[in-house]
Amino acid sequence: MTRRDVLRRERTLLAHVPLPSGSSRVAEDAPLADVRTPRPSVPSVFMVAGEVSGDMAAASLAAEVRHLDPGVALLGVGGPRMASAGVNVMINSAAWSAIGHVDPLLHLRTHLRRLRQVEQLIRRTSPTVLVLVDFAAFNLRLAEQLGGSVPIVYYFPPMVSVRRGNRAAKVARVKMRLLATLRPEAAAYAAAGADVVFVGHPVVDTVRPSMDGTRARQHFGIPAAVPVVGLMPGSRAQEIRSHLPTLLAAADLLHHRWPDLWFVLPAPLPGLADLVLPPVKASGLPVRVVTEIYDAMALCTVLIVATGTATLEAAVLGIPMVAVYRLPWLSWIIARRIISVRYAALPNILAGAEIVPEYLQQRMTPKALAQTVTDLLADPRRRTAMKTALHEVATTLGIPGAATRAAREVLSILTRAQIAGRTGGA
Repeated sequence: MTRRDVLRRERTLLAHVPLPSGSSRVAEDAPLADVRTPRPSVPSVFMVAGEVSGDMAAASLAAEVRHLDPGVALLGVGGPRMASAGVNVMINSAAWSAIGHVDPLLHLRTHLRRLRQVEQLIRRTSPTVLVLVDFAAFNLRLAEQLGGSVPIVYYFPPMVSVRRGNRAAKVARVKMRLLATLRPEAAAYAAAGADVVFVGHPVVDTVRPSMDGTRARQHFGIPAAVPVVGLMPGSRAQEIRSHLPTLLAAADLLHHRWPDLWFVLPAPLPGLADLVLPPVKASGLPVRVVTEIYDAMALCTVLIVATGTATLEAAVLGIPMVAVYRLPWLSWIIARRIISVRYAALPNILAGAEIVPEYLQQRMTPKALAQTVTDLLADPRRRTAMKTALHEVATTLGIPGAATRAAREVLSILTRAQIAGRTGGA
């Protein structure tokens, strides 16, 4: 297949990636539950998360808070997983997303409207404690606007150890308790004078396949013993549109070289499945789109995965991978000026070395991805070496119980706020 054929194939696949619905704003901002504010005498925690990853992290934290203290009212802004964990979700923010540094500016009016809406909701409900989860561009601004009016805990605070400038000091000036999930982040914030504690990363607890390899293959309809490559373009609509055509074009090249090769594409939420299914079907490739993300990852020989939390999940599972990402060009230029490290994939950042091959921006081509995956499939010793290095990275993420430790921190701040309220802040 010539380079022209590959490019034509990639453009064809791109055409089958649906754009997000233009009428999705109402659905995104609509309540997932009845708006019920807690009684004034009931201690309450208001949680704010955005995007799929934030919804998942907030849900596990909410479940632990409810387990440790069932009497605490949980309400907030989030997605369906938070709602399933017992949070009274007043606004659905699961589809709120922003890529890079330019995207928030392009949608500034929507961003400011949402920010004002959430701020007013928090002031109206007067929670005992506000818990912010990830979603840095939005939540940091929210913390600045609400600083002093409510005790704030920030779980997954903005990453600062990989950035130039004084972002750590800026965050530290907003008086709040930071629950860092990575050791370098905790150290960077402590050096800036922030109130921070390292609680560990929840992937250590959450990344648990429910099936063994044999059962998973049967469940997904994948023949026994054939090699499997995982395709993980990301959970945001923009990431899927940017990455999936290239991943499918690489899969097409791989399938020509390895005719018995199969592929899995985890899509744990219905909205993601709706985005990936049309281009996957159009490709004609043996790709299984599945909801069981960790079972799918665990049976893979190699993963092609967008940089982000998924690379840490793969590290915990010990799955060899190739990391990819493509930003809008202006965001990429800005990122290169801001970021102080050489790597983009979290396992590489934590290891201080490129243990996982990275293909970013123009280097992310179907041919390059297919060749690297081919090399990994053909070289068991290289895969074993990568697994060993990934295991070492996984040991730096802390011991199990991250969400429980984070929940105890939240409840500690809540108790302190209750005592201060009874004593008039004395």
